[in-house]
Amino acid sequence: MEAALTGVSHDVFVSPPSRKGPWEGLVDCQNAIVKKFLSGSYDLLWLVELDVQVPPYAFEKLRDLDVDVACGYVRRHNGDGLILGFLDENMRVWYLPDNVVRGNVLSGWVMAGTSCLLFKRRVFESGCRFKFKPNVTPDILFMFDVQRAGFEAKVHGDVLCGHLPEFPLDQSPRLREL
Repeated sequence: MEAALTGVSHDVFVSPPSRKGPWEGLVDCQNAIVKKFLSGSYDLLWLVELDVQVPPYAFEKLRDLDVDVACGYVRRHNGDGLILGFLDENMRVWYLPDNVVRGNVLSGWVMAGTSCLLFKRRVFESGCRFKFKPNVTPDILFMFDVQRAGFEAKVHGDVLCGHLPEFPLDQSPRLREL
């Protein structure tokens, strides 16, 4: 990740572990990072989950989208497609295949998980936070809430990240094509 940030003034935040269950613990860790981010004078927060590898050009491509929430994406751990799609008014996700995403920038009510997201500060200054609700995964809930609040999100179809341990970057045929 350091190579991707050459020439960019930055700090790295790592959340402390949580004792809560998997989804609730993830939300606590994400909000701890948001709190640390807001305590500084940062303009952008690049949130990358622990099991994600980002390609060296990811930051620049996401920043160049110049939207409130710029999304990279990953394959599902089980190999059953992408964590990426469009949201509807009931928080259902209409998942998309790789050939629809590749090389495109998707906009509208998008959802690409929380694996690799670049946020503008104003998203969190507005009060938006990650939330836990038992019957909705936090990534779907968050992307729904921020877009409902009027923030623009886009997914960059060339920012396919590695999803460890099943899909490391060095084994991705897509990366060799880009």
